[in-house]
Parts: sequence; C-alpha cells; structure tokens
Amino acid sequence: MEDLFEMMTVEDQEESKEKGICLGIRIRVSGQETTCPVSQNCESFDMFESEVRDLKAHLDRVLSQGKAFFQASRLQGKLDIRSDMPPDEIWTILSQTEDESLFVEGFNCLEESKRKEVAEHVLTKCNVFSGKASVFSSRYSDESSFME
Repeated sequence: MEDLFEMMTVEDQEESKEKGICLGIRIRVSGQETTCPVSQNCESFDMFESEVRDLKAHLDRVLSQGKAFFQASRLQGKLDIRSDMPPDEIWTILSQTEDESLFVEGFNCLEESKRKEVAEHVLTKCNVFSGKASVFSSRYSDESSFME
C-alpha cells in the first residue's frame, strides 16, 4: 500500500514564511492528485504528535468497528441476534449460551449503543449475583463497553 499520509508545511499568508506543519492525506481523483490537511496547524512537535495520536485513536475505533462487523457476520449463524432486537431479547439469547467464549464474543460484536442498552438492562433488571448476569457484571467494563 502506498503512503497516504504526509507532513505538510503551513505558511503564514501575510509574512510568507513557514508557520507550522499539519498532517495531510494524499487524494487522487480523475487522475489528479492533491494533499488535503487532516489535522490542525501545529506550531510545535508536541502538538503535531498529539494530532497524530488522535488520528491513530480514530483509526483504532474504525478498526474495532470493522472487527465487530466481521465477528457479527460470523456469529450470525451461531447466535440469532439482530441489531433491531430490544435489549431484553438479546440478553435472553446471550444468557442461554452455554459456551462462555461465545457468550462474550456475541455481546462484544454488538454495536456500542446496543452493548450499552444490553448492559443497562442486565445491571438494572437482572440479578447480578448469579448465573450469566454474574459473569456479565464481573467482566463488563463501563469504560470500553466490552466484556473482557
């Protein structure tokens, strides 16, 4: 894969001297190529490094979404969970799953908003001291919305 990102220098229009740098992405449309900024103008290395880290975090989130998409497709045949189901129905299916790894994977492959709905249902309406709700409550992370 060719390099898509590059450092761009940003010039001060008034004084015609370099003012800073930003992160750019190379775009090719109809045989024409240009580089577009994807970060703010950075006047220090620390600021530039922060912008690059933010972009990496965004890419990591997209990667997680892609992983969840493919896991959901693979689990579709094993668990009959659909994103349009209410949280209590999803929980019923998950809690009846004997295989704990399938139970965790089935929950983790849900979209974030649906995971949060199911978590709220379990933590507010189920007995978290026994059964699968106990396993769920001990493995669920509020920060990531995943079971670990």
